Amino acid sequence: MVKCKACEKEYETDRKLHAHLKAHKMKMEDYYYQYEPRKDLFTGEFIYFKSKDFYFSNDFNSKDNMRKWLKAQPQEKQKEYLFNLLQKRKEKHKIEYTPTEVELRSISSPPLSYYNSVLGSYYDTCKKLNFKNKYEYPTKPLQFKIKKGFKIFIDTREQQPLEIDYPTEVRGLKFGDYALNDPDNKCYIERKSIKDFIGTLSGGYERFCREIERAIAANAHLVVLVESPLSDCLNFNKVEEVFKKTQVTPEYIFFHVREIIQKYPEIQFLFVKGREESVRVMKKIFFCESEFKKYDLQLMYNLKLL
Repeated sequence: MVKCKACEKEYETDRKLHAHLKAHKMKMEDYYYQYEPRKDLFTGEFIYFKSKDFYFSNDFNSKDNMRKWLKAQPQEKQKEYLFNLLQKRKEKHKIEYTPTEVELRSISSPPLSYYNSVLGSYYDTCKKLNFKNKYEYPTKPLQFKIKKGFKIFIDTREQQPLEIDYPTEVRGLKFGDYALNDPDNKCYIERKSIKDFIGTLSGGYERFCREIERAIAANAHLVVLVESPLSDCLNFNKVEEVFKKTQVTPEYIFFHVREIIQKYPEIQFLFVKGREESVRVMKKIFFCESEFKKYDLQLMYNLKLL
């Protein structure tokens, strides 16, 4: 039950309470601003009311405000805030695995490297919070060596194949768009343009989950390689030629991304700058002797270690 703080009447759900607010001639945001005020810790302004969940889940109106506030705090205060941020996320969303760089960057949170610098060890801290660590923090570039005698298979359904400076062969793949014909390599790469990415994580979501499950059944690891920077994908609603062709929001898309990352530990998302970068990182992943499985690839890319 939820109680209206304007008149003390009780309602079974938030939805019924929010409908009742019309009787008080109050908008939803005005009700919460008056009776449950929450303000940006840096500016002192009210937290933007996008939804009740957003209102109560955020301490800042922007990541820039969070960054400035944290920078002004003593080290112990920063540690306490970041620790509590992780703990609240685990408890609220019941997530099992340590949040990845993509997950952190897609919510109101600092990047993973900031946690690591303040907490001493991001992964050790997450372990204390009973997260399961899939990766370890990278300290050097991903080691790889290009081998001769193999081919990179390109799926027959790939509409805009990358131009790869290595022998290739077009053939049908059960999942993914690219694979190395090395029996010891179990990595498959699913290439996406930003438009493909949006379509797959919206209307094509269920079909994509089935593809992931086929890959897992074959003991394969799948890397979704998006040929646009993460920052662009997080803000595609500001790019007219992209957003005008879809009605979904970045929040909706990255909710599905986070859901997949937590549900399927064998999959990673990697956002890079363009098609040439896609080829460069693909070759490193294919020829790193499966070292890629040890690391959060987006973190490595952002740290310029991939």
